[in-house]
Amino acid sequence: MHQSRKEQSVERANRRLLFTDRKEAMLLDEWEDDMEAAAEWAQGTMPARRHNQEQT
Repeated sequence: MHQSRKEQSVERANRRLLFTDRKEAMLLDEWEDDMEAAAEWAQGTMPARRHNQEQT
């Protein structure tokens, strides 16, 4: 089946957009995992605020 130039350009644009969306979704998932790990790590290293307020 022969596609017109317009159909070909629409199909190419769709593929580019889908690839970009997939790539973005994978990056966001990776960043979310990194942020969760950083939050867990930071909880153990930060002093409790109540403890600091009791000393003053």
